[in-house]
Amino acid sequence: MDKKILLATVLTVAIAAFLTAYWLLEPYRVKGEAERMRSKAAAKGKILYMTHCARCHGEKGGPQRGIRPINSKDYLKNVDDSILHKIIERGIPGTGMVALGDKEGGPLNPEQINDLVAFIRSWEKTAPTLPMEEAPPKTIFVQEGAAYVGSESCIGCHEDLNKEKISAWRKSPMATKAFSDIKAEKDKTKCIPCHATGYDPEKKTYKEENVGCEACHGPGEKYQEMMMGANAQEGGKIAKGNALKSCPRCHHPHIGKEEHITLARKGLLSYP
Repeated sequence: MDKKILLATVLTVAIAAFLTAYWLLEPYRVKGEAERMRSKAAAKGKILYMTHCARCHGEKGGPQRGIRPINSKDYLKNVDDSILHKIIERGIPGTGMVALGDKEGGPLNPEQINDLVAFIRSWEKTAPTLPMEEAPPKTIFVQEGAAYVGSESCIGCHEDLNKEKISAWRKSPMATKAFSDIKAEKDKTKCIPCHATGYDPEKKTYKEENVGCEACHGPGEKYQEMMMGANAQEGGKIAKGNALKSCPRCHHPHIGKEEHITLARKGLLSYP
């Protein structure tokens, strides 16, 4: 009996020691495995980068003529992996950055884009600190000559940041019934500029029905690249400034600005 008790005690101590060692070493094992997976993905991403990106961005992602560097501490600090993925997948309208995602007609599937992001992110530890680009003038972009990219392009990035506001807009009369209110009007050219988004008075065409993101914030082409890069804060100021100055185009100031914004976000505004 004493031998059995001794054996049980020894086994218990051994199991406890094993579990303690496992508990202490497991985080290092997990961290090491994650690092190996990142390195493996980055190696695949390097091949993809040399094939699809190096021609414009250079082999090391440094400054190129007319193209800002992507291998810089400032850029990599301000652009997280989800934004990098979306830039690669969807491109940036109005620039040379074409969409590479297969959903957009490009050659890369989501896993390949993740590998490409892993390679670009691997530069972060050694990325040089490059001079910041000059901030654009703090003016409000007008619609003339700018391209509308569509609400879905805007939502693709912003929904991750604030799902509640996007959901409220989608349910609001602006997004659901503004365009339907003018179906009975004979001269729709007088109504479409306010009840649709991206109206072209010369072609008498519009980008999308109802009041989309760009109806208030202005054409996305002008600041989409800023919002996706190191100038995101400045791009946000421009978008907000556009929105605050756009209301009088369609609305008379019958209620205060803050009350108007609150009601719109709750979907409580109605159209006559």
